[in-house]
Amino acid sequence: MARRPRLDMAGFHHIVNRGVARDYVYKCDEDKDKYLEILCKACKTYKVNVHDYCLMDNHYHLLV
Repeated sequence: MARRPRLDMAGFHHIVNRGVARDYVYKCDEDKDKYLEILCKACKTYKVNVHDYCLMDNHYHLLV
């Protein structure tokens, strides 16, 4: 069965992602820097504004 289409609602969205079994997502500060670089490119490509973010070793939060 196909997934229902997502709603596109104006406003803020809180996005959270955690490592599998709460394992580390970022092994070092360079990993976090690389993630932010990729995130910046994706935001420009898809015209998304990140208003705030918090990167921790095993998960992250984005307010978009």
